[in-house]
Amino acid sequence: MIRANSLRACLTKKRKMVLQARLLIVDDDQSMRLLLAEYFRRLDYEVEEHESGAEALPVALSDEFNCFIFDVQMPGMDGLELLRRLRARGIKTPALFLTALGGIDDKVAGFRTGADDYLEKPFHPRELEARVEALIRRVSGTDETDSDPSQNLVIGDLVIDKRRHEVTVSEERVELTPLEFRILERLASEPGRAWSRNALLDDLWSTDYEGYQRNIDPHINRLRQKIEADPKNPRYVLTVRGVGYKMNEAP
Repeated sequence: MIRANSLRACLTKKRKMVLQARLLIVDDDQSMRLLLAEYFRRLDYEVEEHESGAEALPVALSDEFNCFIFDVQMPGMDGLELLRRLRARGIKTPALFLTALGGIDDKVAGFRTGADDYLEKPFHPRELEARVEALIRRVSGTDETDSDPSQNLVIGDLVIDKRRHEVTVSEERVELTPLEFRILERLASEPGRAWSRNALLDDLWSTDYEGYQRNIDPHINRLRQKIEADPKNPRYVLTVRGVGYKMNEAP
């Protein structure tokens, strides 16, 4: 289950966010739903929350939101079906799934339904906050990765299209989560530069939570699984022993 205590602890510190945005939170767990809603309201978001997909569907269709946060496992209309119906009606609002289902098949199902990101339970609320901010920035056009849309990043056979948020390797498209894309884009923006784990976390997530010191590692591992022919012997994202990671200058 989600660590509710972590959410309550974070609610003790009100933090302002740059973006003013509307969120739709759908979760059948009332205590968690209310905690999430209060957490984001403390960040000056406008939040609407509902306990079921059936209840949330007409609201999502009639009102404009900047981001959806859906639980996957809910009785009746689950999060997957809710998002599937919204996408079928042309609703392109970025959506993030919260779920205890962490298998690759579950994630693939979520992304194929139209999800933009996927966060496994338990999670830290600061990570959820950062992911929501990234999704909203990307859609609103305020993400710094869109500042120069005419210039792609090319490293060997790896091409990063910043405007489209697309990655290809040997002309084959690779599906990345928003965070994986941002990690790759940051590394590729300065090939050869050794990034410490803390530097990457500070740059991408703007968090000083000590527990995240090595949390970049699983994201790097998943990124390698997607872009490397042999993830155990990577050509692109290299490990710098005792420091962190860097992008190979000449893969």
